[in-house]
Amino acid sequence: MRSACLPLCCLLLGACSSVSVVGEKENASLAPKSAPLELSVRPFGVPMSANFDVASPVGKDDARVSVGGFIAEGVLSRGPRWVAPTKVLEAAQKTPAKGLLIEGEVAVARQGSRALRIGIGFGAGRTRLDTTVRVFNLEASAKKPWLTFNTTGGSNMEPGLVTAVIVPSPAFVPVLAGLAGGAISSVAKSDKGVSQDAKRTGRAIVAAVHDRLAARQLVQRKAWPKRIGSVGTPIGELNLPKIN
Repeated sequence: MRSACLPLCCLLLGACSSVSVVGEKENASLAPKSAPLELSVRPFGVPMSANFDVASPVGKDDARVSVGGFIAEGVLSRGPRWVAPTKVLEAAQKTPAKGLLIEGEVAVARQGSRALRIGIGFGAGRTRLDTTVRVFNLEASAKKPWLTFNTTGGSNMEPGLVTAVIVPSPAFVPVLAGLAGGAISSVAKSDKGVSQDAKRTGRAIVAAVHDRLAARQLVQRKAWPKRIGSVGTPIGELNLPKIN
């Protein structure tokens, strides 16, 4: 029975490309006392020590600049809805005197193999993006962060074209239909890669900040961050079952 359920479990778990929040630490003495009036974010940096394997497209910005900027875009897309009016600060722009500020660095960025993602899937050729994050409550301190955490994630486990056409037995035909649909989705999404991961990372960062503010009843709960072994839902965090 367990072996029969495994493909379906893989399908369900693979349906979500995800970014998890890990290693969360809070300096409670620097926490906001009221809802923030604004949220600022700087494009994430990519230090030379980072594990960075992303090619720069011909005629486009340097990949390091692009990835850091996409993370900021992800923050900008969810910040106004979950935290406060949001703006992106350029690297040299002066730090505001109020609100929250998100800064961070990319620790790992790998673009993987688009060909493997399309052809095989299920993690083959998958992308990877890890970051370190600092969140400042500027009214309390612009030097010591209120929150620190890491994010980790990448492209999902969707099936590729090859795996979608392998039928082990008639019993798996319904599952195959879902897998084939996933394969088509893989092809449609294959050009997004690290840029999509970066935007998703930005959204995950906002969710983590929102979670802390909601826990303090400073904003109305609208989202839950994903943590290792759990998934955020509209009704709260649900623990994922372990598959032995």
